[in-house]
Amino acid sequence: MRAILGGTEIPTAYRIGYILNFYREPSFRRIEAEFGLTRPEIVILLALHFREGITAAEFCEFSGHLKAGVSRAAIALEKKNLIRRVTDQADSRRQRLFLTDAGRELYSRYVPGLKAREAAMLACLSSTEREQLDRLLDKLAAHVPDWGSASEL
Repeated sequence: MRAILGGTEIPTAYRIGYILNFYREPSFRRIEAEFGLTRPEIVILLALHFREGITAAEFCEFSGHLKAGVSRAAIALEKKNLIRRVTDQADSRRQRLFLTDAGRELYSRYVPGLKAREAAMLACLSSTEREQLDRLLDKLAAHVPDWGSASEL
């Protein structure tokens, strides 16, 4: 396993991707099957749970998701009565996204599975190691804007 994960020219990114895939893929497949949500819909509901009133463009900027997929997901979530879109009073071209009661209720049904999977993922770490990991992830996340835009690659 170590040879595979460390044998690429991008060992850190490869290991992060490996861990994330084994967290996200089974979790999202279960949510898709059980609750009928697409992946973009899942992550929009996650984002709105902690920051309501964002626009689709703000979500794209924060998450790195493509605008077309996010727009389709927002429309689908509104049709499912899980979010409502409200025209921004300062700029009528933008719509702000808000959870509905049904959206909050659905979120509360699928997030325990995500939390349990995260706990299983982190079970091998001591509390000190978890704190260190949190600090390192915060540092990496804060550095994301300094990498440059995707168009520069």
